[in-house]
Amino acid sequence: MTDPLDDHLEQVTPKMLKRPKRLMKHLREAYPIGVPALAMKSTTDRIGAHAGYSFHLGTPEPELQRIASWTLTRMEGMDEAIETLIGRLWLRFGREDLVLSSLLLANLSDADRNPEWRWLTLVDLVKHRRKKFGSIPLEVMLLHIEEMTRAGRMEIPLNLLERILNDDDSMQALGILAAHRRFREEGISEHILLALNNSNLPEGDGLLRRIRDGLLSSTEA
Repeated sequence: MTDPLDDHLEQVTPKMLKRPKRLMKHLREAYPIGVPALAMKSTTDRIGAHAGYSFHLGTPEPELQRIASWTLTRMEGMDEAIETLIGRLWLRFGREDLVLSSLLLANLSDADRNPEWRWLTLVDLVKHRRKKFGSIPLEVMLLHIEEMTRAGRMEIPLNLLERILNDDDSMQALGILAAHRRFREEGISEHILLALNNSNLPEGDGLLRRIRDGLLSSTEA
């Protein structure tokens, strides 16, 4: 018995792998394969628009994991091309694009790169998106942080964490989420505590405020 998703992905030729626009189109066509009929379409459209995504198709995570695994396997040794693909996924900004981006970023090999490169890449992606399009759903940053943790990647370096906590509001959001992940099982340094305490969160960021205040209160005697 054939698998429609596998059949679709295997239509990609080596030439298509080197053409980001064609590959992006093929991946977009892969997302709805296997998704239950249009019963949930209006709901996912509303959720996606409210969250700021360009689309939200409701593709289940196992299918997105299969697409990510296929991409990493077929593009083995093409790390630069995969990084370009990640940037294009952020530019298109569908919900499925961002899940796929988090899986690719977390599971690319380190090769000979600076071990901080994943975090530096995520910071650049957030900054670029924020500058060009405005606010970013917290879920997007959480997806990438949690996938890096799940893949056993290094926690955010303290010097980088302090730097982004002292940056603008979008970077502070990333910093607070990264700090929440990092300091679940260890004490927070004084420099990070000061940066957290001085963070200037916009009105309406109730979740971020609760996370930050939880971090601060965890250090109180």
